[in-house]
Amino acid sequence: MGLQYGIKEVLDVNILDYASKNPLFFVDYAEATSNENTAERLDLTGGRGNAKQMSFDHSKAGTFQLTVPLVDLKMLAMLSGDDLQEGAGQIFKREVLTVDDAGGAPSVTLSHEPIAGVKIFKLEGLRDTGEEIPATVSAKKAELTGAAADQQVIAFYQYAAPAKSKKVSIKSTKFPKAVEIFGTGLARNQEDELDYPCHLHVFKARPQPNFTFTMSGSDATNLEITFDMYEVKDQKGEGQYIDYIFETE
Repeated sequence: MGLQYGIKEVLDVNILDYASKNPLFFVDYAEATSNENTAERLDLTGGRGNAKQMSFDHSKAGTFQLTVPLVDLKMLAMLSGDDLQEGAGQIFKREVLTVDDAGGAPSVTLSHEPIAGVKIFKLEGLRDTGEEIPATVSAKKAELTGAAADQQVIAFYQYAAPAKSKKVSIKSTKFPKAVEIFGTGLARNQEDELDYPCHLHVFKARPQPNFTFTMSGSDATNLEITFDMYEVKDQKGEGQYIDYIFETE
């Protein structure tokens, strides 16, 4: 079996918590996975023309980058350095309602029960906020003073997040933890034209805390995550960052 392979397909990636070895999430939908390795070289120069005489290599470093077209909430939580929370938080609501006076007093019915106060204003034009209308709120119903039937108004309030909603928080004191990365892909051997599994193992890494989360009207959201790799000693005491294993049968 020859040592020459053609590689086209992206890796499927498992991300594990480095300390507990518990799986965090699985990615089989990445657009690209890449590994960049760098080092610095110190050149010794001298003599006539100050030519290079010898050099020392040092400070080898590496990164692993994952580009994904789907947003995994656990992935966002990993980048934030915090846990993914469920059923927590308050949601801001702006809704346009039509005044009804069927019950005797002009009123509107909110879509959600507000946590605190409700502010109600006249609707001006298509979307503009006019004068505030005094309101008395009980549960979802708000009785209005000085409003007319069929008048459109804007209500502003906050309500509790649903019990199964998920929340990712970016906090000033939280940063990403160390992870371990396993990847599996395919490599085609040149001699027999068959595909064989190839595997990647990043022994220890941490996501860089800088990331951009863009929501656009013309492009789908893509996340690009860069992991800094850290040295782990092997059985011989040599420092290692990453392994590639190519199966041959």
